[in-house]
Amino acid sequence: MANLQDEHNPSWVRERTARQFSELVRLSFPIVLQRLGIMTMAIVDTMMVGRFSAQELAYQSIGYVPVATVIIVSIGLMMGTMVLTSNAFGAEDYKECGRIWRRSLPYGFILGMVGFVICMFGEPVLIMLGQQADIAKGGGVVMQAVALGIPMTTVMLACTFFLEGINRPLPGMIFMLIANLVNIFMNWILVYGHLGFAPMGAEGSAWATTIVRTFLAVGMVLFILRMKGHEIYGIREKIDLRLHKWKRLRHIGYGAGLTNGAEHMGFATLEVFAGWIGPLTLGAMAIAFNVYGIPYMISYGIAGATSVRIGIALGRNDHRDLLLAGTCGMIFNVIMMLPLLAVLIIFPENIAGFFTTEPELVMVAVPLIILSAWMLLFDSLQTVIGNGLRGRRDVWAPTALYFFSYIIVMIPLSYILAFTYERGAVGLFESTVVASIISFVLLTVRFYYLSYGDFKRS
Repeated sequence: MANLQDEHNPSWVRERTARQFSELVRLSFPIVLQRLGIMTMAIVDTMMVGRFSAQELAYQSIGYVPVATVIIVSIGLMMGTMVLTSNAFGAEDYKECGRIWRRSLPYGFILGMVGFVICMFGEPVLIMLGQQADIAKGGGVVMQAVALGIPMTTVMLACTFFLEGINRPLPGMIFMLIANLVNIFMNWILVYGHLGFAPMGAEGSAWATTIVRTFLAVGMVLFILRMKGHEIYGIREKIDLRLHKWKRLRHIGYGAGLTNGAEHMGFATLEVFAGWIGPLTLGAMAIAFNVYGIPYMISYGIAGATSVRIGIALGRNDHRDLLLAGTCGMIFNVIMMLPLLAVLIIFPENIAGFFTTEPELVMVAVPLIILSAWMLLFDSLQTVIGNGLRGRRDVWAPTALYFFSYIIVMIPLSYILAFTYERGAVGLFESTVVASIISFVLLTVRFYYLSYGDFKRS
């Protein structure tokens, strides 16, 4: 009865809400900076290659479509690391946190090797996607150069998700800040040709990415092995790798991997359509997506923090706090996104000018940047609530909702708007706005339906 009274006590709600916002800010700040670091590297690559050559930018843009698909699906497949680690941390089962990490390392490496094999067949893959022969050849070279870094990326993800799950995201942020400095330096050497190297354009940028990802993976594994308190988590203990011992880790990842794959496949298809229109449109799409990626990565960091807070509440079997964590995550996201949305609407030409000096490319990119602002609010919100559902171990229903929004709705709509109604790249972006609104509404209804049900039963 006391719990029921607490539920309707305004001071209890205020106190819990203040605590949730405090924890979200504390946890999301380093996660946001870490996610922004990932996006900043991509932006630096795009800017430096774009200023080297518009044609090389087209190679880079199309080459990263399959690469990004592989990595984003891998992120989903490894999401069980963060979810189960945060659950175990909330239940104060610290040894289990360490076991989850040690199982995630070989799992991540195997996933990365699958991506490596796919990307080594870069040119045939792009030809199969209907790209022009020249674009497929240049993009294929980019894919092969970046392929070696994919296993390192998945190992790094295992480390990042583990640290975030135990409420220690700061080391990942520091590693990412250092990696950005290394990336700028390596791009300067390999893209433009300095210190005795020949100019390599997009291929050079891809090799820089591989070098940086290797640094991140090796550095973070060594840090975790030697970090303060590693004995509490049993970091260096032997681990049982029999498949049935980590079934839940894989099970959560299957749903999240399909979810990420469905969403990204929709956006990757837009870039394939842009390639059908021509190199200029492809370059403009690359600029617009990179610009959009900055605020989106902020929301992705908030989504990660929200997932951890929900996962910890689930580990404590505290359904009221779980419901509050999801609600506060969405409110915090709106507060952060509105000023960034305004910047995209007010300064699109200035922003496009950072990426290219070619007037034609700026002209095509500007309306896409404006449209991306309208997409931002709903796409970021659906990311937060989608990650919240993962944090509470809801696996398959969100996958179906993402598939409906980004495959069933967005892909046909984008083709109709871009080609049937001849709206080109603008039509492609308009379809993303519609899909994001649908996804947000469906996922939000799902979260509150489950959360209120859990709350009433508790």
